[in-house]
Amino acid sequence: MTDTNKPITIKTIAKELNISFSTVSKALNNNPAIKEETRKMVLDKANEMGYTPNSLAKGLRSNSTKTIAIIFNDIENPVLTYIFRIISIKMADHGYTTMIFDSQFSEKIERANILTVLSRQPDFIILEPTSMNSTNLQLLSEMSNRLILQGVRYETNCHHVHVDYAHGGYLAACKMLSNGHRDCLVITEPLSFPTSEQFVLGIERAYSEYHIPFNRDMVKTTHSSIANGFQTMQKLWDYDTNAFSIPFTGVLTFDDTLAHGVYKAAMQYNFKIPEDISVIGFDDNPLSAFSMPPLTTIHLPKEKMAENYIRILQSALLEGRTETCFFSSDPILVSRDSVGNLLKKNRRNEV
Repeated sequence: MTDTNKPITIKTIAKELNISFSTVSKALNNNPAIKEETRKMVLDKANEMGYTPNSLAKGLRSNSTKTIAIIFNDIENPVLTYIFRIISIKMADHGYTTMIFDSQFSEKIERANILTVLSRQPDFIILEPTSMNSTNLQLLSEMSNRLILQGVRYETNCHHVHVDYAHGGYLAACKMLSNGHRDCLVITEPLSFPTSEQFVLGIERAYSEYHIPFNRDMVKTTHSSIANGFQTMQKLWDYDTNAFSIPFTGVLTFDDTLAHGVYKAAMQYNFKIPEDISVIGFDDNPLSAFSMPPLTTIHLPKEKMAENYIRILQSALLEGRTETCFFSSDPILVSRDSVGNLLKKNRRNEV
């Protein structure tokens, strides 16, 4: 009798049928040298015993595990989950499964994720690095032609799906400045995170073009969440004066969840958007169109990004091409109702 607590292997099936290991292996792999009645006998016994092939071991023998590993930060972001979903669906049509890991903007967690992924021998890795200078990328040096980096461009010979966060920051700042908001608070991820630094550099470029000095002390860093966006505003609130401790009329955020934290602060401290403070988000979370008021934001071209990932994966995995690819997408401004015109307001006050 078979011990049901032990995994069913090819050797287990061979012992039950009293035939060789080699015969069972060939039958399960449809080797034409095996007679049809023998193959059917082996398959029936395998099904009866609940045999499940070890896809990892099989993959190691064939140099393919039919897996794609995705290592990102903040996988709760709707833009990212959309991309994950498209990759999973499209590549599943070709027999591939996806593994998804969240590094939570931590180099330590990222390193652990990379080591775990490498132990699984995936056919491809998609990585959103946590740092420009991270030594974690060195762990992937042998996989350059099977690696896609997301975000900014790195000086490494691998595939890139680049998003111009600097341009997004520039568009957001220009929108504020063109409406008279010179003093803007910036709430973003720590600047060690590559796209966060690019976002701020884009804001600085807009200020430079408007010939207005930009004060980096106005940049407040935190990890992306509604709670952290709210807490950033809370730390600036002066309960004695019922006003913010530093003057600003606009808030630029690295993503929409941080902007929604600003909205929560507006409810808490009884200031109005955009009458008192204007707000611009980044990424265009589908819920942002239904905020009160609807949030002006920077739209990440998630459909184009997903398409670029699929193009690289299909080219490398299905067509066998070895050249590395670089695809870049520009975000666009989506104007809604969360930015007020301070110039018009000031003119009305002067009359």
